[in-house]
Amino acid sequence: MVKGKKDDKRLITPIEAYLNLPAFLGIVSSSIEVFRKETIGYLLGFKGENKFIVEYAIPYQAVETGLTHATVDMDRVARINEILGKVSEGIEFIGDFHSHTQYGDAPATVTPSSSDLMSSVPGDLNIICAVNLKKRSVKWHEDNRGVLIGTIGSYRIIIGGFYVAKAGIGARYQRVSIKCPSVTGLREKKK
Repeated sequence: MVKGKKDDKRLITPIEAYLNLPAFLGIVSSSIEVFRKETIGYLLGFKGENKFIVEYAIPYQAVETGLTHATVDMDRVARINEILGKVSEGIEFIGDFHSHTQYGDAPATVTPSSSDLMSSVPGDLNIICAVNLKKRSVKWHEDNRGVLIGTIGSYRIIIGGFYVAKAGIGARYQRVSIKCPSVTGLREKKK
C-alpha cells in the first residue's frame, strides 16, 4: 500500500471503493432506520489492488447498540464467513460498515474514532455512514475528500471510507475514496 517512507503522503497509493446500488441502499437504509443509535454490517464484493467493488452491504441483526457504539458477537461473524465461502461464487467478505449519528447539536462525521481504529481488520475496507438532520437539500455528489454527500428525506448523509494497514491504539489510517455512480451519475467532480 505505501511505497517509500510512510510519512511521505505523496507516496501513498490512493484507494478507491465503488458502491453498487444494493450496497449503497443497504448502508443508507440501515443507518437511517436506527437513527440516534449506530448500526453495523458487513460488506461483500471484490478486492483488487488499491480498489474495492462493494456489491452488498448487509446489516447484522443481533447487535448490541447504543448512541456511540455497535458491537457484534465474533462467533456470529465466523458463522457468516463460513456460509459465504460455500455459497458466494467469488464474492467475498471485504470489510464492514457502521454509522455515526448526530448527538444533540454535535454533527456526526466520517472520521474514525479510536475504537473504530482498534477494531479494524488490517486490509479490510471500513465505511462510515454519518447521519445528521437535514438543514437543506443537497444533490448526491463526491466531494474533494472522496466522501459521498447527499440528502434523503429529513437526513443529510455522508459516506466515507478508511483503511488500516495495522490496527491498534493510535493506528494510522488511510482515507478511501468512495464512489457510487448509481447515485452521483457519471459526471466529473468539480475542482
